[in-house]
Amino acid sequence: MLCAVILLVLGWSVVMSGYYLFMGASLGVRAGWNYAEAMQNPDSVPAAHMEDVLALKDMSYVSLVPDAFRGTGNAATLLRDSVYNELEGRYVPACYATLLVSVEKPEAPWQGVVTGLASLVSTVAIVWALVLFIRLIVAINKSQIFLWRNIRRLRVLGFMLLASFACSWLAEYINLCNLRQVLSIPGYGLDLTDATNVGALLLGLCALIVAEVFAIGLRMKEEQDLTI
Repeated sequence: MLCAVILLVLGWSVVMSGYYLFMGASLGVRAGWNYAEAMQNPDSVPAAHMEDVLALKDMSYVSLVPDAFRGTGNAATLLRDSVYNELEGRYVPACYATLLVSVEKPEAPWQGVVTGLASLVSTVAIVWALVLFIRLIVAINKSQIFLWRNIRRLRVLGFMLLASFACSWLAEYINLCNLRQVLSIPGYGLDLTDATNVGALLLGLCALIVAEVFAIGLRMKEEQDLTI
């Protein structure tokens, strides 16, 4: 029962990681497409919207940490910003956690290559992990659980999740270092985005632990069969 719960949580993590990866890639493709169309045919874009289209080229997702959480501020400065509440018709105090900003970042050629490769490896790892999880579910439905091929699948699944986390972290870290050179927001510090969620790391480790537990149990069963 416990292993089934772990597998379900693991599957949820893989599916959600794949969903957000797809949505992020889809948003990037649409933004790039709109920018390319505007550059090829500037007359098709209203002059009032041209600046917004051009801003898509340098769009970045930013995770913010208030100074109060970093020990450099106090609680009185936590809600220093505001957002408009349509229901009340007034601005209410707010604190931002994430933002989409358009700012031109310096990026060395090698950084672009590393970021692209890391994103590609992360995508392949997530897809591979999803395929392995589906195969595991199919095997469990057929009551084929304690088999060496399922243990190998769990091990590879764990390594794929770890690889996805590592590649996402690397790409986000490079982006963060570049952003810190050109962007500073009063009252906030820039941090790694939730693309580096440690959930994938923890679940990858859990998959490897479950695989080893299965392997130990299967070895003990084989030794018992031999002694009998």
